[in-house]
Amino acid sequence: MNQLVMTYTYPAQTARRTDPETSHKAAARASKFATSHAGRILLALQLHGPRSAHGLGLITGLSVVQIDRRLPELKRIGEAEPTGAVEAGFRVWGAVR
Repeated sequence: MNQLVMTYTYPAQTARRTDPETSHKAAARASKFATSHAGRILLALQLHGPRSAHGLGLITGLSVVQIDRRLPELKRIGEAEPTGAVEAGFRVWGAVR
């Protein structure tokens, strides 16, 4: 069995100085979730081809909101791009590699 190895450096999350302590704790935990989510999304795109956030949600079990937060980050690091297509009101994304 082949296994995809992905290195994804997630930008450090910070809360505003005026945010409550719960926001600071959530920001500290965010990178753990983001890396996992980004990896799941990218693997789904690589294995199943271009998909919308809704389609990716059906494959990964993530919510559309979780996916919509990760896709621009994957674009920024050169791993995913919008295809230009729209599916049921959602932009379709594809893996770059």
